[in-house]
Amino acid sequence: MSYRKIPQMVLFDVGGTLFSGGSFSAYNGLDALRKLSLNPDVTDTAAMAKLWDSYTEEIGSDHKSKSGTMLDFPLSGALKFTTMNTGLSFDISMYEQEEIFDRFNSSRSLVCGIAELLSTLKSLGIRTAVISNNAMSGESLALAIKHWIPDSYMEFCLTSADILLSKPDANIFSTAVNYAGLKPSNCWYCGDSFTPDVYGAKTAGLTPVLINTKSSLPLQFITDPSLGNYMVVNNWNELAKHIKNI
Repeated sequence: MSYRKIPQMVLFDVGGTLFSGGSFSAYNGLDALRKLSLNPDVTDTAAMAKLWDSYTEEIGSDHKSKSGTMLDFPLSGALKFTTMNTGLSFDISMYEQEEIFDRFNSSRSLVCGIAELLSTLKSLGIRTAVISNNAMSGESLALAIKHWIPDSYMEFCLTSADILLSKPDANIFSTAVNYAGLKPSNCWYCGDSFTPDVYGAKTAGLTPVLINTKSSLPLQFITDPSLGNYMVVNNWNELAKHIKNI
């Protein structure tokens, strides 16, 4: 791991890293989805929300693998349960349905400096991709990112719902790195949380960068007793400056 070596690829978390979002509302997402169906009058949003709640309560959220990794179940299951039980039909793919549900279930704004960082990485020929703990499929998440950041050029998105295993499990990082045809030591990972992002990336051999918009210092290195040094920035512009100066 080295912060003085230009990475071949920079991979990103999503929530809190690319975007900041407001409070989640399944009702608003389902309402938007119903209105885009071929037969929106076959049901109402309240009935959909009731089904959604019953499904998510039945499935629960505390599922773990044999080794203790948290498991994420695909959003598509909850959406199919809800829309098919209410008789809704669509002429758009499940990927598009997931993206519509995501787009309208909360507000969304770009994290400070992310557009500039992505532009810098593109100008330097540095590849980009996404690893996210997310119920959306990677394909749906790619559509969502493209909607909010039209100029983004993520090669792929890998989500915990794609493989069930979630960060900080090393398998989700190694899956993405192997797919990219790279070595972990040549990849940086950017996120906003210590355990899933910094700990997860570093234990998988990637170089982590943590964003903390409340930090008083633009860029600093913090030493963790078990992990060693890791970089913290308060604006993604600071990472862009650092990479350009390597």
